[in-house]
Amino acid sequence: MTSPPLPTLGSATRYVLDANIFITAWRDHYPIDLYPGFWACLKRFAHEKLLSIDKVREEIKGPPELVAWLRQNWGGAFVSTRVSAVREAYAEIQDWVQSNTQFLSAAKHEFARAADGWLAAYAKAYGTTLVTNETYHEEARRKVPLPNLCRRFGIEPCNTIQMLRGLGVTFDLRGV
Repeated sequence: MTSPPLPTLGSATRYVLDANIFITAWRDHYPIDLYPGFWACLKRFAHEKLLSIDKVREEIKGPPELVAWLRQNWGGAFVSTRVSAVREAYAEIQDWVQSNTQFLSAAKHEFARAADGWLAAYAKAYGTTLVTNETYHEEARRKVPLPNLCRRFGIEPCNTIQMLRGLGVTFDLRGV
């Protein structure tokens, strides 16, 4: 299967979001009842500049309200990883992780079954910026942090705030 081209956006950055962006925002940082503008932003830029992958959608099991919101507002922004460029990048990433003596066996096993490798593979294959709440840990052993993969494979990482700044989004109360 060949890789479908992404829509051309000139020099505009496209972002691929980790599951923790949605889950942490919903539960902790940007609950929809207090920060509806954040969720409107995600909806507004879905498909155009923001996307995620099918494996992330499968990984998000709750809260039920978040799952329903994603189904209603983001369904089509979860793109397939069943394309050759992503599968090739995934194989390269998995080979590196599984052969890396830094990571414990449990970390390698968890990495192999989670969406993170696929997310990094998509970002690598399509040159998108990977958005995650994880941080780089040079000495990590119990987990394979996404920012470590980003550094190793030349993927641009960022967090939620950096993504919002990159989108040119601001939230203010001037109209209240």
